Amino acid sequence: MPINLNALGAETPWSEVVVTQERIDALCSVLGDYNPLFLDAEQAAQSENQGIVAPPTFINCFRDFKTALVLSEAEVDLPLLLHGEQVIRYYKPVRPGDRVLHKIKVIEAGRKKSKTYGEVSFFTVLIKMKNLADERLVEATQLFFVRDK
Repeated sequence: MPINLNALGAETPWSEVVVTQERIDALCSVLGDYNPLFLDAEQAAQSENQGIVAPPTFINCFRDFKTALVLSEAEVDLPLLLHGEQVIRYYKPVRPGDRVLHKIKVIEAGRKKSKTYGEVSFFTVLIKMKNLADERLVEATQLFFVRDK
């Protein structure tokens, strides 16, 4: 099923959220990652980070409704969606209490040959997270494939 190529360039507005220790705890629990740098204020204070930091994949906690919006722009049938590669770049640590802004944008879309499926549609999204001082915190690109029915 070809995607709507008009989705190229579609983006959400910046949205603000406050990073909480509870959200970090929940992510760590789901991942089974009990690294004290994410969970133990006393131990984290002794580290190079000088305090608790969010886990590397924390950026994924902020894209739920944004991904739905972008997927609706691409007119994707979710059961046909396949996750491709993901690249995450870190610029500054994200900590509990930080107020951050985030957005998502479709930066590439098209069709590709596939050894398994013959030909598939694809799109790449860029997810950005910055602080209120307009400093980059994290940027990620994610490639998705959409199988034909």
